[in-house]
Amino acid sequence: MIGTDRPPIHADRRPPDVGDRLPNVASLLIGQVRYQLRLLLASSNALVIGIGLPVLLLLASNARHTGLAVSDVAGYAVFGLTVTAWNTHGVSLVAAREAGILKRWRGAPLPGWCYFTGRIVTTTLIAVMAGAITVLAGVLFYGTHLSAGSAAGVLLGLILGAFAWAAAATALTGLIPAVQSAGPIFMITYFPVVIISGVLGPISGLPHRLASLASYLPAQPLADAVTRSLQHAPGAPLLPAHDVAVLASWAIAGLVAAVALFRWEPHRPVQRRAARPAA
Repeated sequence: MIGTDRPPIHADRRPPDVGDRLPNVASLLIGQVRYQLRLLLASSNALVIGIGLPVLLLLASNARHTGLAVSDVAGYAVFGLTVTAWNTHGVSLVAAREAGILKRWRGAPLPGWCYFTGRIVTTTLIAVMAGAITVLAGVLFYGTHLSAGSAAGVLLGLILGAFAWAAAATALTGLIPAVQSAGPIFMITYFPVVIISGVLGPISGLPHRLASLASYLPAQPLADAVTRSLQHAPGAPLLPAHDVAVLASWAIAGLVAAVALFRWEPHRPVQRRAARPAA
C-alpha cells in the first residue's frame, strides 16, 4: 500500500482573498507531483513489485536459457511498468477514496483537477522508471544494445504506455465499490491481458481471434514498441505506427472515462428498509 495520502490540514477554511491567492497552475501541479512522488518512493511495496520483481524475473529467465532475447528484456520492462501503473496505482486510489482521503483533498484549496492530474502524472513517472531500470539491467548485465535512437524510442513508448495504463486504471476505480475488492478486480483484469499479450513469454497455439484481440489491448503494442525500439535501425521510425495508435487511443479513452467515472466520495452501501408487517 502506498503511503498515507492526506491533504494538509488548514485550520482556516475561509475563501482566499486577494492576498491569499493560490500559486499559478504550473506551480500547483509541480508541487502535487513532488508530494505524490515522495509518497510513492516511500512505499516499499511499490518499489519491490514494480522495480525489483521484473529485474529478478529477468535474471531468472537468463539463468534458464543460454541467451537473452531483446523481447525478454522488453517484456519484463513492460511487466514492471504495467503492474505499477495498473495495480499499485488503482488499488491505492480506491483505498484513499474509501478512507475518506480523496473527500478531504477535494475540500482543500487545491483544485480537484490538479490532484487528479498529479496522481496520473506521478504514476506515469514511477512506472516509466520501473520499465527503464529493467531495460538498463538488460544493457548492463546482458549486453542489450541501446543506441541514442533506441533509448529515445524506448522512453517515448514507456511514457505513452504508462499514461494509457494509469488513465485506464483511474477510470476503473470509479466502478469498484470497496477496497476489499480492489485487489482481486485489478488482478483478474490484469493477468489475462498480460498473458495473452505474451509479455511474460510467447504463447504458441493462441487462437487467431484472441491473438488479434491482444494486438488492440495496451500490453502487446507496448511490448512490441519497446522491442522494436531496442532493435531500432538508423533512419527507421522510433515507434511503429500501429503501436502508437493503439496506446494513444487507450490513453485518450482512459482519460475521458476517468474524468466521467472518477469518484471522490467513499462508497455508501444502499440500506434497504425492512418491510413492515401487514396490519
